[in-house]
Amino acid sequence: MVGRRRGQRGSEMRLGGRWIKLISLVILILAALPTLLYPLTRDQGAYAYIADLMMQGGVPYRDAWDLKPPAVYFVYWLAFALFGHSEFAVRLLDVLYTLLSAASVYLLAREVFQDRRIASLSAWLYAFCYYLLVHFYAAANPESFMVPFLAASVYGMVRAVRSRNHLPLLLSGVASGFSFWFKPTAGVVVLAALAWTGLEMWRERWSTGKVLRGLAVFFLGGLLGLLPIGLYLYGHGLGELLELWHVYGTGAYLGARGLVLGDGPLAMLDVIMRYLRDWQLLVWLSLAGVCRVLLRRQGNRGSHVPPLPNRWQGDASLRRGEAVVVFLLSSIAVVLLQGKLFEYHWIPALAPAAILSAASLIWLRQEWRDTDPQSVFAVVVIVGLLLWTGYDHLARYRRMVAYLSRRMSVEQYYAQFDIGQDFSRTGSLRAATYLREHTGADETALIWGAEPLVNFLARRRSPTKYIFSYMLVDPDGAPLLEARRQEFLNEVLGAPPVYIVVVENDVTPLTPLGSRVLLEEFSAFEELLESRYRFEAQVEDYLFYRRG
Repeated sequence: MVGRRRGQRGSEMRLGGRWIKLISLVILILAALPTLLYPLTRDQGAYAYIADLMMQGGVPYRDAWDLKPPAVYFVYWLAFALFGHSEFAVRLLDVLYTLLSAASVYLLAREVFQDRRIASLSAWLYAFCYYLLVHFYAAANPESFMVPFLAASVYGMVRAVRSRNHLPLLLSGVASGFSFWFKPTAGVVVLAALAWTGLEMWRERWSTGKVLRGLAVFFLGGLLGLLPIGLYLYGHGLGELLELWHVYGTGAYLGARGLVLGDGPLAMLDVIMRYLRDWQLLVWLSLAGVCRVLLRRQGNRGSHVPPLPNRWQGDASLRRGEAVVVFLLSSIAVVLLQGKLFEYHWIPALAPAAILSAASLIWLRQEWRDTDPQSVFAVVVIVGLLLWTGYDHLARYRRMVAYLSRRMSVEQYYAQFDIGQDFSRTGSLRAATYLREHTGADETALIWGAEPLVNFLARRRSPTKYIFSYMLVDPDGAPLLEARRQEFLNEVLGAPPVYIVVVENDVTPLTPLGSRVLLEEFSAFEELLESRYRFEAQVEDYLFYRRG
């Protein structure tokens, strides 16, 4: 009888586990569905335009100038190669790529805490929060695409420390090299994690020779990670990329304001508090995880910190948790160093935050089972925050259902993606439609502004590599400004576009007054526009001038 009851309980637990997995999968699918209908925005439009050029034999930086490193263009190229030339292709790949990022989070969490439950919940939390909390303009950016490489880099370091073997550092180096091509700021996270690794080697008394061999293996891996894209760029835009980074990466771009429009720490704090409000549940859970990891010794020595469950009493496991804390803090430091506080800058911090939050929830569950009265209050708070977060996103699903059931028009649905003067989805689409209807497939159109998205949506190529107008008026590029302007004019005169489209109100950190105002600073081009083109139409903020 006892054996039969145990067998029944075992089968019930397995059945319950299957139901939990099924429900978790359904929740992820529901969270991801609205993201498939997201439009592309200004930055994403630039990536899409350049990836499209690459599919036609073009080369980034040589055929289209953009400040971002090249890896993001390869991701967009892959989306078009797999799923066709559309915004949906990018969004679908982003959904699938997020699962890859979640898998890397799983491996890192499993390596750190040696617990499958924490690892599984970490992966699920990362994917769920990315789908639900990250806005359409922040997803599918370099920061989100470099997450699996950063997680793999930290994983290799933790693995090397735990196994006392320097070979996993080869994986760490390769992943670090790849992450650099998404954004060089990844180096801050990598160096911080490498410093933690060195501290752990010292704690565990690695020999000097072994430490040096480990560093050599890491840097060899870094070179291997840099090599593929580096070889591609050599002779295919590398010189232009270095010029761009020299002129803008150290000057105008770093000095441009982002969301912090005021002066002083309070202006920055105001923006940060908005993110804390949106990500509040994850913030508090990850903060609890940080406290548990950093206060582990005090908790084991009889302080007021509640004792950890038995399986985490070992100091070594929690000490490896420091690597995740370093991952989190260095990711936040990168955001603050950049100063603009755009939402996509925060995405790498989502990976360690998910791991620490998952660990907090598992630890809380253990306390709940031990009937700790403090945990009852924590459970009530967490459930309340979860319900609040879900309610905040109900409107998104109501609009999606209304749109799919044809109770809401296309324009009504996509009006929600208009962001004041910063971006208009309906305006971009209408301008692209106008271009497509009034030009042939092999004709070109020049957008004077920061809207290569219109070229992409219209499937009309720009006659010049200067797809952003600020590169032709920025005073920080003065030594080469006249040469760039002359090159631009030669390209426009050598292959005159059918249309020149001047954009009004396209406010960006580098064009705070909009591109229409900047036209006045480039008198030679303004004269060309007035003498060889005639005004034809205005579509929202887009002024169309036709040749002739």
